[in-house]
Amino acid sequence: MLFLFVLAGCQSEEADTASLLSQIKEQEEEMARLIRDNQALRASIQQLQRPQAFSYIEQLGEEARGHYQAFLKSEDLSHFESFTSDEMFVVFLHSVATGEDRVSTLILYNDGSFSDELELQGYYQENIFREYSEMAFDFRYFYDLHVDELQSREDKDIVKMSVRFELFSATHVAELRKQDNIWKVFAGPY
Repeated sequence: MLFLFVLAGCQSEEADTASLLSQIKEQEEEMARLIRDNQALRASIQQLQRPQAFSYIEQLGEEARGHYQAFLKSEDLSHFESFTSDEMFVVFLHSVATGEDRVSTLILYNDGSFSDELELQGYYQENIFREYSEMAFDFRYFYDLHVDELQSREDKDIVKMSVRFELFSATHVAELRKQDNIWKVFAGPY
């Protein structure tokens, strides 16, 4: 009987030891994960602290950049007739990022809900600018920009822009609609 009691005690100690070793291993794995996350965050902070020149317009091809420059001189929207919806979205983000409110307003879709450009510009300032200015900053170094063919139609495109920065990744979905042969950013609700 005494032998059984000693044997049972040894088995209990082995189970406790195995449990403790398992807990230590889990804690070591969690510590390694936290160290990796900390290093990634430090790298992100260092990258953000470095001054970096960026322009959305530089993401466009040479011909499109020429059309954009011609538009700036004349404010003639016909310069954008050859632009795809994703290129127009890049132009819109550039105008938001650089504070060119007139350009931003000119390439907003207006279904007739706004009587004139001034009213549309007021809507832009109150309801759109803040969201898109933050988005324009966060998505500067996007890695993917494409039209979602499944959700798009002849007069409406869904443009998706994705960004990945260390642990952060996100996708922004924008709707652009054709108006007067030009893709414009839909910024409803109308």
